[in-house]
This record gives sequence, C-alpha cells and structure tokens, in this order.
Amino acid sequence: MSPSLGRRAFLQGLGLLLALGSAGCTHTEPAADAPDQTDTSDDKPKDSASDAAEQEETTMQISVIVNDVPFTATIEDTAAGRGLLSRLPLTLSMDELHGNEKYCYTGEPFDGEQSVPGTIESGDLMVFGSDCLVLFYETFANGGWGYARVGKIDDPSGLADACGSGTAMVTFEQIS
Repeated sequence: MSPSLGRRAFLQGLGLLLALGSAGCTHTEPAADAPDQTDTSDDKPKDSASDAAEQEETTMQISVIVNDVPFTATIEDTAAGRGLLSRLPLTLSMDELHGNEKYCYTGEPFDGEQSVPGTIESGDLMVFGSDCLVLFYETFANGGWGYARVGKIDDPSGLADACGSGTAMVTFEQIS
C-alpha cells in the first residue's frame, strides 16, 4: 500500500467519523412562532387554552380569617398546599414571632420540598420544618431559612393590623 493511499483512507475515515459524530450533536432552535412543546407529564403540547385550564386546576382559593378579618388566599399545587387543603376547615391559635409572622406547630407533618426564598412577602403562607405553618404579614429579606410553599393571601393589605401583636386566631376554610 502506498503512503498516500493509506493517508487518504485515514483522512476519509476520520471525515466520516466526524460527520457521523456531529450528526447526533446538532441542535436547532424552534421557530419563533412555533408553539411551546415543553415536556409535560402527559406528553401533550401546551397551548394558551390548556395553560389557563391547567392553572385553574392547580390552584385553589380559600378563606383565611385572621382575628375575625376575612382574606382570600390562593393555595398552590404543591405537596404542602395539598396538605393544607386536606385539613380544611382548620382553626389555629398562631403565635407571634419577630414582628413579621404568625406560626403554629400543627403536630401533623406537611409533605413538600423546602427552598430558601430571598424575600418573604406579606401574605406568604409556608411551612417551616415539617409541621410549622407560618403566615407572614410583613415583607422582609430572608436570612437563609427554608420553607415549603403553601400559598399566598391574595391582597395582604390590612393583614398586619388583623394579626395584631399577640396570638392570633386564624381559620382556614374552603370558599363555598
């Protein structure tokens, strides 16, 4: 075999190998007007109508009555949110902490992954640890504490006044 023939075969083989290898690594961006084909558990393409319907299915509004002052809250479709919904109606005596939250150890654990939010907002309803339900009535920067998200008071104006400075009686119930 001549050296040039061996070199040519080597280069052709290398070219073929590179062509085949790069074929599996191509990435194309969808067209700007293409519908979002995000992977979902039911493998159906998403569109705005199904997104709206899914949003309605994954959240639920409840009544939260703080010291006789009614509020509406939206409960998220999280394990902790579903855990609260399964316990309704529920009335808790919630203690004061740090001038920004009311809390109660329920004695019954909530499921759900905890995360560390950078900011906690007035109206946030979360679980600390496994069984401590917390209603925040002031917005502040979180110092690194982890919580499982339950939901949020839709309009927290007046929430701090309703909570007061001591223990608060808080009732969570479904809206009929």
